[in-house]
Amino acid sequence: MKIVAVLETDCFAGGGFNQALNAIVQMQRICRDRFDFGVTTNLFKNVDYLAELGIKAELHKYGFLDRMLPVIRKTWVGSRLATRMRLVGTFERSMEQKGIDLVYFVMPSATPGMLQHLNYMFTIWDLCHRDFPEFPEVRGNGVFQEREAMYRACLSPAFLVLTESRLGAEAAARRYGLDLDRTLAMPLSPASSISLTRSASLEEVMSANSLVPGYYFYPAQLWAHKNHVRVLDATAHLRNQGIVRQVVFAGGDKGLGEHLRKRVVALKLENQVRLLGFVPSDHMRGLYDGCAAVVMPTYFGPTNIPPLEAWSIGRPLIYSSHLAEQVGDAALLANPDDEISLARAMMDVLDPSVARSLVEKGVLRLRQIEEQRHEAEQELLVKLQTFEKRRQCWN
Repeated sequence: MKIVAVLETDCFAGGGFNQALNAIVQMQRICRDRFDFGVTTNLFKNVDYLAELGIKAELHKYGFLDRMLPVIRKTWVGSRLATRMRLVGTFERSMEQKGIDLVYFVMPSATPGMLQHLNYMFTIWDLCHRDFPEFPEVRGNGVFQEREAMYRACLSPAFLVLTESRLGAEAAARRYGLDLDRTLAMPLSPASSISLTRSASLEEVMSANSLVPGYYFYPAQLWAHKNHVRVLDATAHLRNQGIVRQVVFAGGDKGLGEHLRKRVVALKLENQVRLLGFVPSDHMRGLYDGCAAVVMPTYFGPTNIPPLEAWSIGRPLIYSSHLAEQVGDAALLANPDDEISLARAMMDVLDPSVARSLVEKGVLRLRQIEEQRHEAEQELLVKLQTFEKRRQCWN
């Protein structure tokens, strides 16, 4: 059986790319000596980047019909017309010519809407456009409507839908009528880029960014839902209490940068806050290593990658209270709407005994999640073997 993974986000997209890359590496491992597995991408820069990681990827550019088919098939009439005319896009035709049996979309994508014949696996990262529709990144410019249309069109026909948690699977079933037995909760894993072998030293990273160890660290792109504002408010509150620590934000600007810089000035935090922007992947481990604690009061979930990375490197974690299921007792929880709650956690984590306890609990929690991931991978293998058997029933 031949499986192909489709990568549609570029290698500088931050956490989204890391999640997709982890999914590719995982499937590559599962398929080894069992199934033929390949990778295709519509972005040339990904081909070179993946090659550096030892992953061969083929480039495929979507044609006009590829882009139009999902639009055409949004209506009953359009779908019937596409079927009667046997419209097949260049992407699907290419995959069929190569003998591909199953297409694996490693990130949320409307592309499955173009597939007329091929079976596919779909990935859900989150459904936070439904949980927090007030945030501009999921509210504005038709994003909410696009996501709704994508999920309604692409989930039910999928052979399998992978979610990052049980909560994600249950939400998809509740909101889109998805059968739970067509879902698989696959826990996230830390980005491979934070491994020691791929990372610059702590000294190099501190020097390159003019930092001194002991800061609070938030690794996240500058989106409104990441709630950087609350970290600034909590930092100002701590300063007024006589506790002065640097705060370091690392992540690309998604339109929030100017708002945050104005907030920094208004709170008189110019000497405490560093916005590093998008940083090289080999600097991420050093930034984790140098921090007193990872602070992540995000609204979106139910799971995120930075907690896993904090635990894997041995750093204490402060996390949003409504996302407690991911972290258990391995984080100090704070209300993301309340800077006082967050400031209290940021103060408490400076106690060496508290920090040490969180690190120890983080190791245990990470081990639990790794065990859950191993079980999910075994279940995924069984489902792929089942699909292979059923695929033998047609030519």
